[in-house]
Amino acid sequence: MRRILASLLFAIAAFAPAAQAQDLTGFSKAQRNEIIRFAANNSLFVLYHEMAHLLVDQLQLPVLGREEDAADNVATWILLNKRTPEADKALENAAQGWLLSGIAYGSGEYEEDYAAAHSLDKQRAYQIVCMMVGSDDTAFRRIANQYAMERDRQDTCYWDYALINRSIKSLLTERGPKSGSATTVNVTYHDAGGKLKLAADAFRSSGVFDEVAAELREHFNLRRPIRFNAKRCGEANAFYDPDTIEIIFCYELMKDYMELYASELPKPAAPGQAGPGKEKNKSF
Repeated sequence: MRRILASLLFAIAAFAPAAQAQDLTGFSKAQRNEIIRFAANNSLFVLYHEMAHLLVDQLQLPVLGREEDAADNVATWILLNKRTPEADKALENAAQGWLLSGIAYGSGEYEEDYAAAHSLDKQRAYQIVCMMVGSDDTAFRRIANQYAMERDRQDTCYWDYALINRSIKSLLTERGPKSGSATTVNVTYHDAGGKLKLAADAFRSSGVFDEVAAELREHFNLRRPIRFNAKRCGEANAFYDPDTIEIIFCYELMKDYMELYASELPKPAAPGQAGPGKEKNKSF
């Protein structure tokens, strides 16, 4: 059977402040909350991306173009249509996450990047922003300006979003749950200790896994039960496995996101020294 492994692999880079991300020692409470929120929001986007792969497989949806790009568009569209400040923030964080990972892991520096199934990380960030401003230029113009997106391109993003919105609606309108019928989704959190304990606990308490499971239960009618498993994998990854009809989220990916964002904050002070200063300004 064809495997749709939407792998979001991140090599564990030497730059990441592993010790800081394990316990967040030295960061203020506000910074710790910000680190965890950023990681949870990026994980949420990844999970909706994987849910899109599941829908393509289980509903045999047509895809014109690369499936990875389509999955990103579905994830962005779902979050935009929630129309909540929390969902908007998740998209803002997801775009920033792709921008940061592109810098940290050298996306586009290697020839094989151009033959890969995924777009370059920075392209994925800009596509999210384009769909945001295309859906509502009043609400998201500020973010598009932060990314130095030219006004002409911001305006044409309206047509990009309109096409994606029309396409997704036409595919999914007839596939919602019927009366008395809904998708069965079983969510399991496996234990993880040691260096992954903080990330595992933060992922579970964030509720993002349950949020995506609820999306499937409430809005789709899939005949076969779906499994959601969060666990230690030995790699920073998340993927949909069509053989087991399962979305797997690796705690290592949550940890990577925490480290990625922690590296952007002022370094925690050594014991006995003053705590972290004011957060530095970020420029996209």
